[in-house]
Amino acid sequence: MKYLIDKAIEFNSDDGTLYYAASQDVIKLPLPAARLLEEFLSSEGRDLTREYLLETVWDNHGLHASGNNLNQYVSIVRRNLAILDCHELIVTLPKVGFKLNPAVSVRRLETVPPVEPASVTPLAVLPPIPAALSATVKPARRVLLILLCLLVLAGVSMSAWKNGDATNGITEIKQPDTGCDIIFLKDISDDEKPAVLERVSHTLKVNNLTCNKGNVIIYNSELPYSYQNNARTLLSLCTLGNNKEIISCDNFYHYKWVGQ
Repeated sequence: MKYLIDKAIEFNSDDGTLYYAASQDVIKLPLPAARLLEEFLSSEGRDLTREYLLETVWDNHGLHASGNNLNQYVSIVRRNLAILDCHELIVTLPKVGFKLNPAVSVRRLETVPPVEPASVTPLAVLPPIPAALSATVKPARRVLLILLCLLVLAGVSMSAWKNGDATNGITEIKQPDTGCDIIFLKDISDDEKPAVLERVSHTLKVNNLTCNKGNVIIYNSELPYSYQNNARTLLSLCTLGNNKEIISCDNFYHYKWVGQ
């Protein structure tokens, strides 16, 4: 909460600061002094007994204080306000306590209204995706889970390929003409390899990709390569280092790729 004291001093109860615009001075009050000042400013001129102030400023916050502590912090509040040229904000009531001086104006500042969001121009609508790459939208969580599983499979398969084991659930397809090998995450015969190569080549073409000697492709489809529709397909175009370690991969995942 913010208050304007004597039309010149702004008090922020959230951080306990006094701000004097005329001199740009900022004073941060100790926490008990800030709580005490807030009690005065929100009291609307009521008499505040010493017992009430001790309870609300200290006891309610798990602290203990005496009358001397109260006098000390009232003095701190008065002294800091006087530095900012505000005098006599707090009036002493003998044998009772204190009250806000009605001669000093106090106004609660209105909360700043939320800023209206700027109007947003809609993004241009992208042209339709070619039929060969059309994707059926499914719940995001399901698609993400499938993608993560395929990426894990790709990592395991790449590790096996690197260590010379290409028979345990994967097939390595060599391409001497381009030098770009394909790691297919299924066991297939030599007769079936051309169909896989055709599907991979088609995917590279429609995505404007090139696979060269320094690359390797990790490919997987949940349906057999010979099906008319190739659903949940993963193709990772990876760049290799000098020791055939994977440096980076561009991953292409299609929930439902309809072949042409």
